Amino acid sequence: MGTYAKIKALKLSSKKIFRILLLLEAILLCLGVAGLFGKDAVYEYNIDAMQVNFGAYDDNYMGVYVDSQSGNSGYMVEFPGIRLPRGTYRVQVHYTTDTNLKNSFEVAANDIGSESLRINTAFFFAGWSETNEEMWLLRDTEQLTVRVNYTGEGSLAVQGLTIKQTNAWNRICLFVLFVLFTAVNLIYVYVQYDKEYEIPVQNKTVTFLLGVIILFASVPLTLDYMWSSGDLGYHLMRVEGIKDGILNGQFPIRISPEWQQGYGYASPIFYGETVLYLAALFRLIGFSVTTSYRLFMFVVTVATVLIAYYCFQKMFGKPYIGVFCSALYSLSIYRIYKTYTCGSWGECFGIMFLPLLAYGFYRVFTQEIHERSYKRSWVPLTIGFTMLIQSHLLTCELVGFFTILLCIVMWKKVFRFQTFVVLAKTVVYSILLSAWFLVPFLDYMLTGDFVIQHVSERTIQSRGLYPAHLFFTFFGNGGTIFFDEYGMAGTDPMGVGIVLIAGLLLFCYFLFTGRMKRSAERERALGKIAAVFGILAMIMSLNLFPWDRIQSMNQITATLVSSIQFPNRFLTIANICLTVVAGVVAKNVLEYEKKEWKTCFFVGMGFCLGLGSLYLTEDTMAKRGAVRVYNEQGMGTGYISGAEYLPYGADASLFMPHDPVCTGAVSVSDYEKKALGAEAYLENTGEKQEKAAFALLYYKGYRAYCPESGEELTCYAGENFEVTVDIPANFAGTVEVGFESPWYWRAGECVTLIALVVMAAAGYRNKKR
Repeated sequence: MGTYAKIKALKLSSKKIFRILLLLEAILLCLGVAGLFGKDAVYEYNIDAMQVNFGAYDDNYMGVYVDSQSGNSGYMVEFPGIRLPRGTYRVQVHYTTDTNLKNSFEVAANDIGSESLRINTAFFFAGWSETNEEMWLLRDTEQLTVRVNYTGEGSLAVQGLTIKQTNAWNRICLFVLFVLFTAVNLIYVYVQYDKEYEIPVQNKTVTFLLGVIILFASVPLTLDYMWSSGDLGYHLMRVEGIKDGILNGQFPIRISPEWQQGYGYASPIFYGETVLYLAALFRLIGFSVTTSYRLFMFVVTVATVLIAYYCFQKMFGKPYIGVFCSALYSLSIYRIYKTYTCGSWGECFGIMFLPLLAYGFYRVFTQEIHERSYKRSWVPLTIGFTMLIQSHLLTCELVGFFTILLCIVMWKKVFRFQTFVVLAKTVVYSILLSAWFLVPFLDYMLTGDFVIQHVSERTIQSRGLYPAHLFFTFFGNGGTIFFDEYGMAGTDPMGVGIVLIAGLLLFCYFLFTGRMKRSAERERALGKIAAVFGILAMIMSLNLFPWDRIQSMNQITATLVSSIQFPNRFLTIANICLTVVAGVVAKNVLEYEKKEWKTCFFVGMGFCLGLGSLYLTEDTMAKRGAVRVYNEQGMGTGYISGAEYLPYGADASLFMPHDPVCTGAVSVSDYEKKALGAEAYLENTGEKQEKAAFALLYYKGYRAYCPESGEELTCYAGENFEVTVDIPANFAGTVEVGFESPWYWRAGECVTLIALVVMAAAGYRNKKR
């Protein structure tokens, strides 16, 4: 009898205490749902509520006005003594200014402290007339103050303040209740199941140990802030792009609408964001950026630990080795570095899915081809490759290289009919499931001209590691990745860690002394291939590897090598390979060595793991700066990292909000900026065609038309790649500009959806059989 059938046999629904528990939970959840509806409070504060420190009322601006001639700077006006109950709000300062990113406002509450008030400083833009910043108030306050800061540059007029209460607080409470009740119910079911069927001690031990691994792997998430890191801001903006796109009716997200001051950025087309939709869900619920980050990374950590355990347990057939390998993998130096210190989410997601590929290839090349389950060995491979494509194409590129090497090594088995079919299914199914992402990606790469296509001259060999990095033990907080200039002084924690090196050395010792012969042939072969691939990956991460020579061979190698950016990325491959090697050694020790050897091995490896990984975590927590970002304005919208997805030649520093810029006799009225679009009434009284440029970055997919007549207007990339529309002579009417996915992008989405449904239906049918 299966687990589900055993749970049904418990007949929990007939237990009075469980029915009462479910009833109470249902009542509280209904109350929470009811709290999502109703009118939210709006607090208005006009000129009379202002405390004016300098400046004077101006009828032209209908507010308190100041300019640079006054010689003043500092807090221009304040809105003091605001009383608000705890909850979530949107703060809107109404203003007029002629500068960008100079003047700002901030919020303080002296009676509750900064720990209960979560809001960042927001800057003003010449093209906007109000802010729209999220605020989380964790306690009631009677002394909230909003201060407008004038830096002495340009002019600024403040007309008033609006604070709008939102129902995000209710959504958060409802979500917390749902998670809490789910946890309580699962615990209750587990306890009842244990009483009835007595769960084996081994299973309980495995569950406990996995919980301990998750705990130690999540220690950085127990802080109320994020570590400062190079790539974190970029990935957080990607999450904001998904949230903003969904709120504005876009799905799937193709262009992040609010990026670059509302110009938009096509990062989702080039950089898969499937996993990030979960992080965006936390933001849509109403959590702050920092809290969403912590919740999301906790889910990623749990998934990494459990996926690693599942795959390694399946490979080695022993739960304790699955736990052992999961600990080595999830607490590895390289994962901690990429996840928390570096903030490279793409590589972090790649690390999460690589065990599926290791397990998949293990099944393909070691399982008996006549077994019925062999036909399904494409499943872990397909899931792994699909998620790599949609998470981090660069990791997929590295994995592809080593996959080719593996197929060359195993060429006899590759060309077995059953194996070839499984590998072909993996390729076809991965492409079909990723068609929704690959179609627009290939469309832009083949028909567009972007910065990413002009980086082949970037060399990477000088960015490689020293051999000493691979044998380093006490990795700590660092800030250097350009070792050709600074050496290893202050180095970032780049290496696989002493514990995986110890596992590799023990494997080599067992081979050298012949003690590995007692293991099964397929396990010895697995260890040898994984060891060779791990060593090769580590060598390719060094500055000794001839990357510059390879890059200079031809244009193809130049593009491929340059796209790697940093040779240390090969440690992603080394990390998974050396974990497999450690698993092979662990199984050999567990099955064939004496008790003293077993104790020394597992205690020693655990000690080495703690020595490296826990020291790195604690040292980084003690030394790395804190980042507290609560809303989109706290991050800004202009950071685009290396600007790889800009149209080639565009200057992002010029992207500032503005009204349509028209030529000739064209006049503008009733202008409204939208997400990835705009609407305005344009009138061309001249006798020749003119043009109007909008504050939008042009990408393929933008179109313009007149809704009254249905006339399609020519839309193209104008000066600095702004969306520009040709306005015919003697034209008068509303012009709408917007982004629409081409029909063949939608066809790609349909292909993915159909493939997903067909595969799910086939899996369900096979399970029933």
